[in-house]
Amino acid sequence: MTMLFTLAIALATQSPGNLELCAGVENKIAEDMRILESDLSEAAAKKAAEKLQAMVAHGEVTGEFMFGALNQTKIIHGHILLRQAHSDREVFGSKSIEFTEAKSALCNWLVTKGFWYD
Repeated sequence: MTMLFTLAIALATQSPGNLELCAGVENKIAEDMRILESDLSEAAAKKAAEKLQAMVAHGEVTGEFMFGALNQTKIIHGHILLRQAHSDREVFGSKSIEFTEAKSALCNWLVTKGFWYD
């Protein structure tokens, strides 16, 4: 019973057993420009959606604000990829093709498109 309780808490908090999925993947994006897996939390995605909504409402998605808007969409996009990978691992297992493909999509996105606009 204690093991089941511990597993439930770990799944709910997405911790101990949830090390970064893309740890060890080579990333050639400059360190100060990289979007990290840890930047893609649910809270960050919700905050990014709120910021983006406010920017759109105020017409602040062009000119100097364009990069800020694009950065917010990157957080949301990355979170969706991360969430899909975690979901596929939970539903299909860590050795499944579904999880492998979702993890690959996340890691590939992080190393090719996971950078902040200045």
